[in-house]
Amino acid sequence: MRIDPQNSPTGAAGASGVDNAQSAQAKNAQRTAPPEQNDTVQLSAGQATVRQLISQLDQVPDVRQEQVSSLRSALDSGRYNPSNSQVAEALAAQTFGVSEQA
Repeated sequence: MRIDPQNSPTGAAGASGVDNAQSAQAKNAQRTAPPEQNDTVQLSAGQATVRQLISQLDQVPDVRQEQVSSLRSALDSGRYNPSNSQVAEALAAQTFGVSEQA
């Protein structure tokens, strides 16, 4: 009788064959099982505040027409004469957020 190292003994072959078949079924079940749907999302309370502020901001007009009208009439009548330093300060404040008011 010849012993082949590739073949396992007869008694052990049956047991190991069953184990291999069961492990193969378990692996296939793991591959085909749908993922669990446990993902949840929680938004912070700050997010609700941001949404509320955006909603309020959408209601504010881009142009404050009453101020535009007031300045236009002051310019037309010659009542609006800002100094050079006032103009420079306003430009700096608008452009860089800098104000020299002490």
